[in-house]
Amino acid sequence: MTSRPHDDRAPGTFFARLGRGMARFHTLVVVVWALVLAGSAWMAPRFHEALTGPPLDVTGSESYRAQELIAQRFAQPFAEQDLVVFESETIVASEPEFQAVIAGALENVQALPGVINVISPYDPRAEGLVSQDGYVATAVVGLSGSNAERQALAPRLIAAAEAAQTEEVRVYVTGRSPLIVELVEQEQEDLTRAEQLGLPLALLILLIASGAVVAAGAPILLALAGTTVTFGVLGAASGFTEFNLFVPNIATMIGLGVGIDYALFVVNRYREELERGVEPSAAVEITSKTAGKTVFFSAFTVLVSLSGLVLVDARIFRELAAGAMTAVAVMALGALTLVPAALAWLGPRVNALGLPGRSQQTVSFGGDAFWANWARMIMRRPGLWALFAIAILLALAWPVLRINLALDTGTEDLAQRSAGQGREILEREFNEGRISPLQVVYVSEDGPLDNADLDAIARLSELIANDYAAVEVTSVTTLLDRFLGDHTRESLELAAGFPQVVEATTDLINFESGGDIAVIRAVPRWSPDSPGPLQLVERVRNTMVPAAFEEHQPDAAVYVGGLSAQIVDITDESLRKLPLVVGLIVALSFVLLALVFRSIAIPIKAIIMNVLGIAAAYGLLVVVFQEGAGARLFDFRPTGATQVYLPLLTFAVLFGLSMDYEVFLLGRVKEEWERTRNNAMAVERGLQRTGAVITAAAAIMVVVFAAFIFARLTEVKSLGFSLAVAVFLDATLIRIILVPAAMQLLGNWNWWFPGWLDKRLPRIDLAE
Repeated sequence: MTSRPHDDRAPGTFFARLGRGMARFHTLVVVVWALVLAGSAWMAPRFHEALTGPPLDVTGSESYRAQELIAQRFAQPFAEQDLVVFESETIVASEPEFQAVIAGALENVQALPGVINVISPYDPRAEGLVSQDGYVATAVVGLSGSNAERQALAPRLIAAAEAAQTEEVRVYVTGRSPLIVELVEQEQEDLTRAEQLGLPLALLILLIASGAVVAAGAPILLALAGTTVTFGVLGAASGFTEFNLFVPNIATMIGLGVGIDYALFVVNRYREELERGVEPSAAVEITSKTAGKTVFFSAFTVLVSLSGLVLVDARIFRELAAGAMTAVAVMALGALTLVPAALAWLGPRVNALGLPGRSQQTVSFGGDAFWANWARMIMRRPGLWALFAIAILLALAWPVLRINLALDTGTEDLAQRSAGQGREILEREFNEGRISPLQVVYVSEDGPLDNADLDAIARLSELIANDYAAVEVTSVTTLLDRFLGDHTRESLELAAGFPQVVEATTDLINFESGGDIAVIRAVPRWSPDSPGPLQLVERVRNTMVPAAFEEHQPDAAVYVGGLSAQIVDITDESLRKLPLVVGLIVALSFVLLALVFRSIAIPIKAIIMNVLGIAAAYGLLVVVFQEGAGARLFDFRPTGATQVYLPLLTFAVLFGLSMDYEVFLLGRVKEEWERTRNNAMAVERGLQRTGAVITAAAAIMVVVFAAFIFARLTEVKSLGFSLAVAVFLDATLIRIILVPAAMQLLGNWNWWFPGWLDKRLPRIDLAE
């Protein structure tokens, strides 16, 4: 190949200098990345080991304040309470064989470091630990230590208890740490399965589109390296913060998708320059200042969209945003440094191992003639095609009106594991609400509890006990009434003189730190994430607390906590912040697109189309996962609700990804418009030059996301489904039908921009 003189370089631009540096120091760049990759591989296990359960606390909420008060003002006998569940189909808990299994299991458990308390179902302190028919019994195990220490202990705890089981009596261990450990194990299996499904399919699409093995392999290598580095960065961050077990899924899902796409755009532009006759180092420079600049801006738009999640005062949103943003940033950095350096090293060998019959050395999905003909066909009848696309999107979006936001904390996805089976047995044989009762925290603001405080607590306890959604209410006043006949201050002082009473009420009143806080523990009739307990929380807050204070006016505050209250608070916070997050993302996206394209119409059109596509994806999510139309196909149990954090999370992710394709397509259209000042010709040539690579990139992203539908965890399934569907709709109905149709209908109005504004705003030029 003969190189020709090159005069397209712009020495003064950052991206031109970056490309020149990557070409000149390509060996050093690859070595640095290799060292970073090695360090990340060493740090990544720390990330997985430190994963926690999904945090449901909302900063500043009632449930958060209640949790804080209990943690700070009560003497905690242990950090966590787990349950050992014994089940038999043939013998009951009173028989010697059953008792022998319990004794053996608890002896093994008691010997473990970190286990500080064990209550057998036969212990005098035990209450309601044997099922009514006698075939199921439970034992309480108190654990000490940090979250990480308890999670490290959980597998040993399960193994120790299960070592005593026999053919007649099966043994399970359930609780927070055992469930988290099993969820993390399942999450890692899901990740492995998704990568094994998604990456080969992505490689196949790359081979078909690129026509060469080396060119197809480069994006896959960046995706794998970038994922490892992402986990390494998050592993280092785990030393001072926590991440929940869904962070690896969102980071891998988004990272693989954008990483492959970004690398594909860079590699394809480099191959275009080689085909034009540009020598490799110059081709790297041109690629960096054109495709590299576009990748940078596209990644920036995704990061802007994801940053909106930080406005929600809930850790789960911030942790998921941090994981996704880290993945996008790492992949963009790799596409701007590692990929150009590797291309400079490969040179023309990027086209090595070409497929038989393929002469074109760039991405080809249908050929340039196909996309030119397609664009002309759409623009001949733009109104008809626009109505067609909009009608389909609106029809798909219609079910979103039936969306029911809730939070399912069930563990059916762990049905084959000890902790999941143990919880299922508890829910079946015992009251489901016992797993997480309501905790109504009463705080006296004028010193220790006095008669007015005790009367208010008694009245509130009575109101909750009389509610149909509560089956058992325990408080300091219910105990005083039961054992001493009244709940006066004198009776409380008398009870405080007996150490055994203080020990028995350690979680109901803070005798040892002021005696000014009491907890009313209310066991709901149903599972804590079901409508009954959630409505009970609302009644306690809005009706019962004011009613309890009607006769007595103590100087006090009341906070309702517990899992049901957390679900109510995170749902309220999500709905309250939804308009703010959406508004911020839309506003920032409008500003960015207006700056880049020097247009008012294009940003408005892009936002409307993105919202239509996302709404259509939500509608399908409701039909398939909330209402169960895909339950048999995708192997899950529908709950009749959509997880409360999914709409906000998917909106932020999808809006950013949609802007990716908007930038890639319209960046080329704008370049043609500035060259020809012919709107129809600009749209035709823009789609002709980008249709193939955008379609290939979208197909790759769809298969990567769709691979997660076959995960075991339903949350991961639904997230993968919504992202895959949204990208598919964006790349078909929106990007190659609605965009060219709308551009043709608007004509030159696409490029109208107030002159006074054009002079005052900075210019961001993506023209190639």
